[in-house]
Amino acid sequence: MLGVNTNTVLRALRLLRDEGLLEVGRGHAITVSGTPERGVMIVKMKELVELGPRNGYQRDELVAMLRALPGQQS
Repeated sequence: MLGVNTNTVLRALRLLRDEGLLEVGRGHAITVSGTPERGVMIVKMKELVELGPRNGYQRDELVAMLRALPGQQS
């Protein structure tokens, strides 16, 4: 109807899902599940989880480092 390629739409929906902004259910069910701020946090956390092992850190070590930051609560 809008002349947008189906693959483009599916790629955009996948990206929004990966950023925590959408939940894709069975069939055609798509619901908004987050905020833009949450999406930014998820993207940054994924970057950290990818960067950690390249620098010799396990996921549990990253979590411990995050908890040890000033002003953080367990």
